[in-house]
Amino acid sequence: MTLEMGKSLAESRAEIRYTAEFFRWFSEEAVRIGGRFATSPDGATRLLTIKRPVGPCLFITPWNFPKAMGTRKIGPAVAAGCTMVVKPAGQTPLSMLALAQILIDAGLPDGVLNVVTTSTTGAVMEPLIRDTRLRKLSFTGSTPVGQRLIEQSAQQLLRTSMELGGNAPFLVFDDADLDAAVDGAVAAKMRNVGQACTAANRFHVQAGIAEEFTRRLTERLAALTVGPGSEDGVEVGPLVDQAGCTKVAELVADAVPGEPR
Repeated sequence: MTLEMGKSLAESRAEIRYTAEFFRWFSEEAVRIGGRFATSPDGATRLLTIKRPVGPCLFITPWNFPKAMGTRKIGPAVAAGCTMVVKPAGQTPLSMLALAQILIDAGLPDGVLNVVTTSTTGAVMEPLIRDTRLRKLSFTGSTPVGQRLIEQSAQQLLRTSMELGGNAPFLVFDDADLDAAVDGAVAAKMRNVGQACTAANRFHVQAGIAEEFTRRLTERLAALTVGPGSEDGVEVGPLVDQAGCTKVAELVADAVPGEPR
């Protein structure tokens, strides 16, 4: 993951633990999906609910957490007894292929998990979404792409799960513990080099502590070690690609007083 998308070794190792936790959780849930037996309200009949696999699933995963977002979708599908096609992000196909090999080595039957890599996502995914054999679509990514996928899935009335982009605020009030607030701000903003849907996009700080909070946060960010993610001790690795760099440069230029907008 570090070589493929840039996050530090420490964050990659943390993601592997996070990745395994999804498999542990859903493996335990697999024995709890037997259904439900109850008596009807009038007491005259019995109600039996049986849970069955929904069927073939299509999972589209993001590049920022390429292992964890894969197991987050694959784990419940395997637990429920569903087959699946997984399309990893174009920036991180190798991480998903490595995960697929781990599952093969662990004994997952051939054909249960199928990985499709492509640099032309729309052209490949739309026919799959419109295929009458598909029953479920799960996507993690941007809101505009999610909207298009839901539109494409409407004809089939597919079951959909969408984890889309956010615009999270970070609030700090005058009575806050500033050390804790700065710790939280660094964690919220710099996780995965800031490339996370949960990253704090806006900071709202009450006037009474705004100057001191800004000073402390600036010092903490300036002290972070920047470099290749594969080097020990690096806390901030490179952004994933040129498009990511361009976007950040535009945001910085927009925020600097006096810079052209």
